Amino acid sequence: MSKKVRELYEQFPYPLRDPQEEKDRLLMPPMDTLSRVNHYGFAGRKNVDAGFRALVAGGGTGDSMVWLAEQLRDCGGQVTYLEPSQASTQVARARAEARGLVNVTYVNATIGEFAAMAPEKFDYINCAGVLHHLEDPEEGLRDLVSVLADDGCIGAMLYGEHGRLAVTEWRKMVAPLLPGKDLNEQLAMTRSLLSSLPEGNMLLKMGGGPGFIKGLLENDPEIVDLLLHPVECAYDVHGVYDFAASAGLDVAAFTGFFGFGGTGKAHYSIENHITDPRILRDLMALPLRDQQAFCERYSAAMPLHAFYLTRPNKVPSVAVMPDRDLCPWFFVAPSDSFFDDLLKYAGKPIVLADGTGNAVDLTGGPDLAKLLALFDGKTSFGDISVRLRDEILHKQPIDMNQIADNTLAAVWALFHKFDWMLASSLEGGGQQHDAERRLSVLAPK
Repeated sequence: MSKKVRELYEQFPYPLRDPQEEKDRLLMPPMDTLSRVNHYGFAGRKNVDAGFRALVAGGGTGDSMVWLAEQLRDCGGQVTYLEPSQASTQVARARAEARGLVNVTYVNATIGEFAAMAPEKFDYINCAGVLHHLEDPEEGLRDLVSVLADDGCIGAMLYGEHGRLAVTEWRKMVAPLLPGKDLNEQLAMTRSLLSSLPEGNMLLKMGGGPGFIKGLLENDPEIVDLLLHPVECAYDVHGVYDFAASAGLDVAAFTGFFGFGGTGKAHYSIENHITDPRILRDLMALPLRDQQAFCERYSAAMPLHAFYLTRPNKVPSVAVMPDRDLCPWFFVAPSDSFFDDLLKYAGKPIVLADGTGNAVDLTGGPDLAKLLALFDGKTSFGDISVRLRDEILHKQPIDMNQIADNTLAAVWALFHKFDWMLASSLEGGGQQHDAERRLSVLAPK
């Protein structure tokens, strides 16, 4: 890590957080929700218990550290917070103390320095918004792999090349004005420019309008990190895959980072962008990474990429159908009236929605409610298929085993599309729900 980067985060700990606010709210970065980590990083088979060890590499002011430590508090799991900035560590430690978290170890060092200590290996490593600020990001990733357990998972976030174009152009614009100015002078200049942006400025469009700029002007660390960072690089989808491969890793899945905006895994699915069946057919014939690269350019709304990394051949894919012994369950909890509404509107077009813009249209009969009631986190896919065959589809005069499996796969694909459902073994970690969303049935119009 360069001297300038160290100095930046000592002067402007990032992100801006007030430890006193821990009394009133808990930030829950979606990428670090252990139910999701278990699902994508361990195919739902990881036992999250007292032996579970998480590393937050480049922990900043503590968002991921606090959320992971909260989840591991009751089972006895441990979190190591790694951060070279003393100022950031002070904020993070105060936040943990405000919540009474005692399962955190604090280490002030860079990723390279920590890896050289040859610590015990970690089951899960969070490294969000860090590697793209290193002079050699690939070396940083290899250092993380050196402290990753053989079956471990990394949750990473890198800047997105296409969705971040406005920032790239801004940096080019101000580059001739920066020499000879210290960071405070650069900040004052940037605040002045932001306060009088033309309506057509790309930065305004990227942030969604004046509210984004207003928020920046109230948050100096955000301005500095976004627009004045001395070292950064960005990646497109193919670059993410190549970056993972440089350390011998696979991209297990793209995932959400903010909980809103263009960063969720659904944004990487061409079916959520293209409706023309001929174009969709041609795109579906491409390799997955080419499909995802198309989505990135087509949407132009991915300012970053958040994703899980695993070692090759260590984790079976859960994208199509998980193993038959795993148990599917509602990660996004159904509303109190969900099943009653499915029965009420059986045979009519309805919309399933989670309140954050994710929605699907369908027409389901009363059998859909019966089937979904089996997704309880205790009944395996294999058992659900048998019950679907014998109790729900028993009147069909054809090969019921295949019909049941195909029907189950279709329902799983629908509800896994937005992570409304995940799957895990009965012996795995807790099946906590997404605290930000509820799944509801919207009445037909």
